[in-house]
Amino acid sequence: MSLPNYLRATALFYRTVVPFTLVASLLVLLMLLPFGGLRWPSTLLLCKLATFPLVWYLTQQLRPHQYWLYLNLSVRPWQLWLAVGALDTLGFWALLAALSQDAV
Repeated sequence: MSLPNYLRATALFYRTVVPFTLVASLLVLLMLLPFGGLRWPSTLLLCKLATFPLVWYLTQQLRPHQYWLYLNLSVRPWQLWLAVGALDTLGFWALLAALSQDAV
């Protein structure tokens, strides 16, 4: 598989998973912000990474046949989830950086 096809497949998969990751991000932020969570960005990041099994489970339950297109493109589910984890973690880190700039 070529890199442009992999990037397109990852973007398509991320677009279908992003509602679950956004809800998980909001839950983590809302849960830890009253306790001064922005002072510990690494704690927030670890809590966000800990939500990925829940996101994976929800996507499996709500869309059980979601991988057939990606398997036809020779992209394995672990490759998709690795890219989603990296993209979502970078986006969450950028959000924390922006919020901490406003807080300071």
